[in-house]
Amino acid sequence: MSDDESVEAILPGPVRLARRMGEVGTWVMRDPLRLGEVADVISLAGGLPAGETLPAVEIGEAVTQVVTSRQAVTALQYSSAEGLPELRAWIADRASADRGRPVDPGQVVVTAGGLQGLDVIARVLLDPGDLVAVEEPVFPGSLHCLEMYQPEFLAVPVDDDGMDVSALAERLAGGLRPKLVYTVATFHNPTGVTLSAPRRRELADLAERFEFMVVEDEPYTALRFRGDPLRPVAAYSDNVITIGSFSKTLGPGLRAGWVVVPPAFAGAVGRAKRWSDLHTSTLLQYTLVTLLGRDGWFDAHLARLPAVYGQRCAALRDAVARYLPGVLEVNDPAGGLFVWGRVVAGLSADDLLDAAIRAGVSYVCGPQFAVYNPDPATLRMSFAGNSPQRLELAARRLADAATTVLGR
Repeated sequence: MSDDESVEAILPGPVRLARRMGEVGTWVMRDPLRLGEVADVISLAGGLPAGETLPAVEIGEAVTQVVTSRQAVTALQYSSAEGLPELRAWIADRASADRGRPVDPGQVVVTAGGLQGLDVIARVLLDPGDLVAVEEPVFPGSLHCLEMYQPEFLAVPVDDDGMDVSALAERLAGGLRPKLVYTVATFHNPTGVTLSAPRRRELADLAERFEFMVVEDEPYTALRFRGDPLRPVAAYSDNVITIGSFSKTLGPGLRAGWVVVPPAFAGAVGRAKRWSDLHTSTLLQYTLVTLLGRDGWFDAHLARLPAVYGQRCAALRDAVARYLPGVLEVNDPAGGLFVWGRVVAGLSADDLLDAAIRAGVSYVCGPQFAVYNPDPATLRMSFAGNSPQRLELAARRLADAATTVLGR
């Protein structure tokens, strides 16, 4: 029985779920359903940031400072849908520096994480049947969020330089007219690749020429451990909405993010946010203002992250090359939390997964990220949540699983 069927079974009488719920998928990674049989499973499945990088002590100090200050009562009251002015100004300053041109705080709306930002944008801009272009593969959470608004989807392939913008241009030249183009341009989830600078400019040019909005989702941009930062797509066009988040830098449990929208959309986005949840936690926002207001603290915190993630990415890649030659190949991202792999021994990623879990390691099969065209040989592995030693052990276990399946 599916999740939807189980819900409908307990609804009274003729009550049924809305039709849209039958069209929205549920992303359930297969491996958690099977982990109970195995002790000490090393999970390479989730996209969780490394726990030791999350500044729990500093956040606790900032909360204490807020609740023991004269702002305590204000911090426990209702607030504006758009967010605290001080936090919006801080975000606008950072966005201005990234784009190389001014962003007004009035363009910023604070959200409960990046996914709520996408939800609010979709609520404001999408009607049923509108065309939305997304990368393939794509993070399922984003895809299902968009599905709630019943658009049609155009899948644009991804290669080593990110979204294939030339392929998108061909579809535009053929007459297709998306209303939104959604991209994780920097350290893409699931593949870890980054949209090249020429493609960023080309995508911005297409957005203006064909009058669509680019939704540039940036949860991983601060996690670069190699190479120079690229200017965002938003640096090249006003037809870009930015989604940002503190989830990978301060902690996903905070549920703190934002959107930066063109001025013409700001009022509508604020209204949509208001009727969603009234506002993001006032206490949380005052805590962030306190923490981010410490001179140089946030940049110093970010500066510590590349060494952690760069070391772990290298450890996983080196271990795969050492223990799984001729079985598994993985790419070489310059940042983020993921590597994208391909099983090359005539197996599918799913063929290998059961044996992998029995051996004590898990990952996510690539077809779970497909829009229309699943590639059964692909898989996603996160290096973020385990030490280099555990990542080496994970590769050894995966090699044992491959030996079992291949019968070598």
